[in-house]
Amino acid sequence: MINERARWIWIHDTYKPNEYAVFEGDFTWNGGKACFALAAETDYVLRINGAVASFGAFAGYPTEKYYDEIDISSLCRVGENRFSLTVRYEGVNSATHIDDGAGVIFSLTEGDALLAYSGTHTSGGLDGRYIQHEVRHITVQLGLTSGMACGGTPSLLPCVEVHKTYNLRPRPVKQRTVGARLPATAVEGKPGIYDLGREETGYLTLTVRALRAGRLTVAYGEHIADGCVRQKVGGRDFSLDFDLTPGEHVFTQYFVRIAGRYLEVHLPEGAEVTAIGLWPTRYPVTEKPFSLDGIDQKIYDTCIRTLRLCMGNHYEDCPWREQGLYVLDARNQMLCGYDAFVETDYARANLVFMAKGKRPDGLLELTYPAINTPAIPFFSLMYPVAVAEYVRYTGDDSILDEVWETMVTILTVFRDRIDGTGLIPELPAPYWNFYEWSDGSNGWGKTADGRYALILNCAYVLAAASFGELPKKTDVDFGKELPALRDAIRANFRQEDGSFRLFREADAPVSQLGNAMALLAGIGDHKTESFLKCNKTQIPATLSTMGFVYDALLSQGGDNREYVLNDIRQKYSAMLAQGATSFWETLEGQTAFDNAGSLCHGWSALPVHYYHRLSDKRE
Repeated sequence: MINERARWIWIHDTYKPNEYAVFEGDFTWNGGKACFALAAETDYVLRINGAVASFGAFAGYPTEKYYDEIDISSLCRVGENRFSLTVRYEGVNSATHIDDGAGVIFSLTEGDALLAYSGTHTSGGLDGRYIQHEVRHITVQLGLTSGMACGGTPSLLPCVEVHKTYNLRPRPVKQRTVGARLPATAVEGKPGIYDLGREETGYLTLTVRALRAGRLTVAYGEHIADGCVRQKVGGRDFSLDFDLTPGEHVFTQYFVRIAGRYLEVHLPEGAEVTAIGLWPTRYPVTEKPFSLDGIDQKIYDTCIRTLRLCMGNHYEDCPWREQGLYVLDARNQMLCGYDAFVETDYARANLVFMAKGKRPDGLLELTYPAINTPAIPFFSLMYPVAVAEYVRYTGDDSILDEVWETMVTILTVFRDRIDGTGLIPELPAPYWNFYEWSDGSNGWGKTADGRYALILNCAYVLAAASFGELPKKTDVDFGKELPALRDAIRANFRQEDGSFRLFREADAPVSQLGNAMALLAGIGDHKTESFLKCNKTQIPATLSTMGFVYDALLSQGGDNREYVLNDIRQKYSAMLAQGATSFWETLEGQTAFDNAGSLCHGWSALPVHYYHRLSDKRE
């Protein structure tokens, strides 16, 4: 842990967004175990005697920050040594970070001996290896890009103390591992474009020769379109800048983890790239051996790749566009992970971390850590479902001590909204009444005042029932309202053919997800099952929610096992046939969302779970 003598510091008290400070010092090492403990706002790169020892902070909440403990012994030499700690203050809120002012706190120990610690005696200055104070978003979700330069470090001056009071906790998950450098190869006939050979995620590295000063830009993406790597998509800008001076330079950009398959270099006059590639990263987990036949094995293996590409400091929806931790996405990824990986501590840590993102209104933020987001009520209701599944698959009910209050608060919010119709109305704007990316269910542009939605009411039934399965921590009971709620859902949404419409209005559309949720909530019957499986007029479920459809059908038995397997083969083999090396956000691929569709999305790895369930014949 960080020594009590250490203080939060910065190089001055007038910091600005996208500021890079370097803190340096000497220490004497006698051959014992040397540990460097630090917490940084926003991110860091630690070097010992010039070699990178660690990088990549775990983002915290305004009242709680996380520190890393790094064993630097292998980089030390007996006698005099030097540390250099570069800290980036990003200075904006995003889907993965809450701005809380610049600062760093650290201590360096060898056994019980304190070798160095942060304070006003620490020397620091602006780091000339980075472009200072340039504010350009990659995406709203990812925050600001980071630019590198060839400048040196200015004179180091004593730092100032910044007053921060936090609960400091150790990093809740393991740090990602860095694999062997993956070189990118030039694409024939497309000057300046390079191919990594597959969808990847990691840190860009390149070697450049320049005859004169200029700016080099590297765009990155998941596909080649319009003859190039699409750098700008809507208001997004997927690129990294490098300011050059004459000479040869080697850059590795540790402050922006990128994802994709293709790189495009825009060179200033007189510059040449002699090497370019990626340092790929993975979260360390042990895969369980699992064998299938033919196309099923290819689908399964690609799902595992997708899962692992979407495991950063926490579960991520997509590593290219957002890197956001969402409840529904994470719930899908956890279900797969229980079957695919030996470890379950990562799932536990994510559930606990999300619980800390509770808003003042009792629901959960959209992503974590983030504030003032357009919360999705449906996703909040999926949180108790995900916790119950964790306990069911792992047997670890100790997690309830940390998440119980969050679950109770969420369920209370919805129970208290049951009105005279016996139903729960959707929450008004700015809540985002999203269920999936399909017509009628994406909640886009809807105020939803007074609207009653089938999926929301069924989701409450599932959440309350899941909560009821857990070992009791208190006497709170959300089950007594469920019989009346089921009756009200049946009375207001069921149609003569046994299907359920999405909304209370008679002309509302019918969706596959809506009918699946009705079956899972215990209000459908064999007519609903038949409609769910066979009717072509309903709006089909998307990849994110096919698990609810599969669960509903498997709960009914019959020949639904083969239906599920064939549906997986049809959808996923189509993506493989188009060259997918990871599975997409939606079946539309990159053209979705006005050409912003992700080609690697964690929620689409669901076949892993169903291959295990059906091969084990658990149903």
